[in-house]
Amino acid sequence: MQGHTTQRNGRQGEGVHLRGLWNFALRNRALSFGIPTLVVAATVLFVLLVTPVYEAYTTIRIDEQKSNLAVLDALKSLSSGSEINTEMEVLRSRTLAEDVIDALDLNVVVKRPKRVPRSALFERLEASRTAPEASYRFRRQEDGRFRVTQKKVGEIGTFAIGEPIRLDGVLVVLGRAAAEEDEIRIAIRLFEDAVRDFRRTLSVSRPNREANIILVRYEGTDRELVQAVPAEMAKGFLEGRDRVRRTEAISTVRFLSEQLDTLAGQLIHAEQALQLFRESANVVDLEAEGKMYVDRLGKLLAERDMLDAEREALARLLDEVQAADPYRDELEPSPYRRLIAFPSLLRNFAVSELFRSMAEVENQRAELLNRRTLEDPDVQVLTRRIRELEDQLRTIAVTYLEGLTNHVASLDASLVRFRDQLGEVPEREIRFLRLMRETEVLEEIYLLLQTRLKEAQIAAAVEDPSVRVVDPSILPVRPIRPKKKLSVVLAVGLGLVLGLGAAFVRENMDTRLRTREELQELTDGVPVLGLIPRIPEAVNGRVVRRAAPDRAPGGVLQARLVAGRDPRSPISEAYRSLRTNISFATVDRVPKTLVFTSALPGDGKSTSSSNLAITLAQQELRCLLVDADMRRGVLNEVLGVRREPGLSNVLLGRAPLEDAIQRIELGEGVVLDFLPTGTLPPNPAELVGSERMRALLERLEASYDAVILDAPPLNAVTDAALLGTNADGVIVVARAGVTDRAAVAFAMEQLRNVRAPVLGTVLNDIDVKRERYYGSYGALSYYYSYAGAEEADR
Repeated sequence: MQGHTTQRNGRQGEGVHLRGLWNFALRNRALSFGIPTLVVAATVLFVLLVTPVYEAYTTIRIDEQKSNLAVLDALKSLSSGSEINTEMEVLRSRTLAEDVIDALDLNVVVKRPKRVPRSALFERLEASRTAPEASYRFRRQEDGRFRVTQKKVGEIGTFAIGEPIRLDGVLVVLGRAAAEEDEIRIAIRLFEDAVRDFRRTLSVSRPNREANIILVRYEGTDRELVQAVPAEMAKGFLEGRDRVRRTEAISTVRFLSEQLDTLAGQLIHAEQALQLFRESANVVDLEAEGKMYVDRLGKLLAERDMLDAEREALARLLDEVQAADPYRDELEPSPYRRLIAFPSLLRNFAVSELFRSMAEVENQRAELLNRRTLEDPDVQVLTRRIRELEDQLRTIAVTYLEGLTNHVASLDASLVRFRDQLGEVPEREIRFLRLMRETEVLEEIYLLLQTRLKEAQIAAAVEDPSVRVVDPSILPVRPIRPKKKLSVVLAVGLGLVLGLGAAFVRENMDTRLRTREELQELTDGVPVLGLIPRIPEAVNGRVVRRAAPDRAPGGVLQARLVAGRDPRSPISEAYRSLRTNISFATVDRVPKTLVFTSALPGDGKSTSSSNLAITLAQQELRCLLVDADMRRGVLNEVLGVRREPGLSNVLLGRAPLEDAIQRIELGEGVVLDFLPTGTLPPNPAELVGSERMRALLERLEASYDAVILDAPPLNAVTDAALLGTNADGVIVVARAGVTDRAAVAFAMEQLRNVRAPVLGTVLNDIDVKRERYYGSYGALSYYYSYAGAEEADR
């Protein structure tokens, strides 16, 4: 439930805000709606009169292409630049722009008529690059021919349609459509200026950074030229690129042909050198030959190392055996038995037999020694036999050792010889490989150049596939400028912004009082007792005309005192409402003595006080209207009565009160008493602030139901403030749309300073039709409608 209430309040606040904005626009409608109307009208006029601008475009696809040479491809891969950006700069180049302008004669501009294509006006049009700047006029004569004039030269001649017209650097042939025009104007621009403006108008862009697409756009007022320019740009760009490509291909073919001729001679010479080396060095297969030498050398080294190791082992063993032989005991086993552990000797049959024989003899001796001694002859015979066998073993071992030594020496000699032969192999192989490599490189380059030559010849003969037009330019149908709907919408928006902005500035610069809320704020919450609409057919707040001597007082009342003239009018009802509000302004009693004043002259205090007095008199109350403005009082002129005697005369004791008060018949038995200013004194402030004035007010209050004093403005003099201190209440009158806010604030400050009782304020001269847009005068509007309906019923 609370949420619904909040939502409803939010919508209500939004409605108030929107209504306030609408009222703001209405009360400043001259600016809020006048400026947008002028802006929209100017925009519509501009859109209808301006020459439409069209745009055409073409898109070109450019693929990154490879060079015809592999080395150039490698270099291109190292480059960080983009070929697309380079080609875009080519499209923007001055050279291409000059070619397009020259091809389409863009240095000739048709000034009049504006919306007719140039191709329809001229059957032929040619302009050289050196044509000077000039303007020409073609006027159609009665016979259908055209008289051509130039401003500086004068008349050039008269020419018929289809007849060549030779101007300075320009050839013109009028077309059939020219016959429908009364006047044709053309301007010849300097070629440099045309190129500069063309490059500024032309747009070359890359819509998508990921795609190799270039967009070329051009805009202008001639639809056919607008279409032709991008097409001519693409054509010139493709032809120029193809021309460069063909020139590059032809140069490549020439270069490759020269290189092939040179390489052919070098290849023949390298092949001949290789053949001569094969024959002179008996080279069949250097790799197999080198391998054979290496394998044989390895075997010899292995064999020599094995024999050398065996020789050293045998020599060491013989040395040990021979060193131990002289010192051995006769009964000990022979040290030569150790030779049996040497494998090479053991494989010898003779050595094996000697070892066997020695073993048998030693066994026999050992058996004899069991029964006999060493000196026994038989034992001695066996011992000598053992010595003989040891000598034979020693001799065989020494002989075998010598054989091993000789074999090792022989292998060393063979190794030296093989090393020499093997040392010659790398040199021959290196030379052979160098000649072979030179021949192969030349052969590969020769084949590669032959391939590239064929590719270059093909490239020179075919079209470039890397560049092509994707979207050709087409004839534009709708202009890009002006965009009528968008222009009008923007004009409305801009006009509203300007109008509302001007209205906002105007209202913020306007210091005049407008609304009841503003009046309450300026008076620190003092109640607004009356809202008085503007009185028609009269200038409120100021008397700008005086009653003629021969004119009846009733005629003046018809113009100023609307409460007496038309009691049923909304204005009279507003004064009756003021009367009612004053009656309830105080709690304890109804105020009798009221001082009407204002901040400045012309705010309507006299009109308000007079009409209130009439309203009170119509209520059958005894009411006295006092003109207390003894400086510029004019109520006597408004009411059409004499000024003297009056208030000043009574205060000075020069006239009795009864003689000074005048009775005014308002009709239908209504009587209003009036006390004029009397003779205007030189010291009015002293009079109104005197004890005699206080006593007079007490006397009048006792005699009347209400005493209304029309006092001077507060900001001009102090009379009203002095009077307010002796009255039941002060009512400050302000004029809507006239009274300055600062003046009201200052007036209220004057009353506070003297502690005058301020009952309330009256907002006077409200233009209901205009001020209702401030949102504070709805009741007045409703009353106007009600009063009008009631008048119609009568």
